[in-house]
Amino acid sequence: MAPAAISWYSFTQEEKNDLEHSWNLVEGKKNHIACDIYEMIFNQCPEARRLFPKLKFVGSKPDRKNNEFAFQAMRFMQVIEGAVKALDHLTSLDVILDNLGRRHGKLEVNGKFRSYYWSVFLECSIYCLRHAFSKRMNDKEVDHVIILWRYLLRDVMKKIKAGTTADIAHRLHQMSLDDSRKYSLPAIQHKESNASSANTDFDDIL
Repeated sequence: MAPAAISWYSFTQEEKNDLEHSWNLVEGKKNHIACDIYEMIFNQCPEARRLFPKLKFVGSKPDRKNNEFAFQAMRFMQVIEGAVKALDHLTSLDVILDNLGRRHGKLEVNGKFRSYYWSVFLECSIYCLRHAFSKRMNDKEVDHVIILWRYLLRDVMKKIKAGTTADIAHRLHQMSLDDSRKYSLPAIQHKESNASSANTDFDDIL
């Protein structure tokens, strides 16, 4: 199934340059930023912890030395990095983000994932990126570039969420079909039983 048709924000060449420049300033700290984002996510949305049963926590904070924590944080950062490095061909990310969203569909159907988590991920990412940029840029530059980052990450989240929504719709449809088949089976079995009974009676008569 093709990814949902959600348009990307149309960046000018100057805006692309500004995004790439800001990323280059903090790229060397991307591991640290990724961990900051995930720690903030868990602080703002503690219920999201159940998505990662292998993570270890020290009190209310995740253990940043834990390999699983660093792995999950970097997987999320790879999505962010992939977007800023694909500014000239953002549509090439559509299938990747759609598939990523679809992998979360099962979690949402099972009640482990909530759609508002994407908003939490977005806001925590913006906050931590702003904090990182503020160490290398003046306030005016940060205010300008963070708006561009919000446009970019907003569309990334929209693409992922569309994949999740499509997967949920597919799963619910399949569940509906399964239920229909399940409830129709007794009737079929009943007919077979009647036929068997009729045959038995006929054999008895013979």
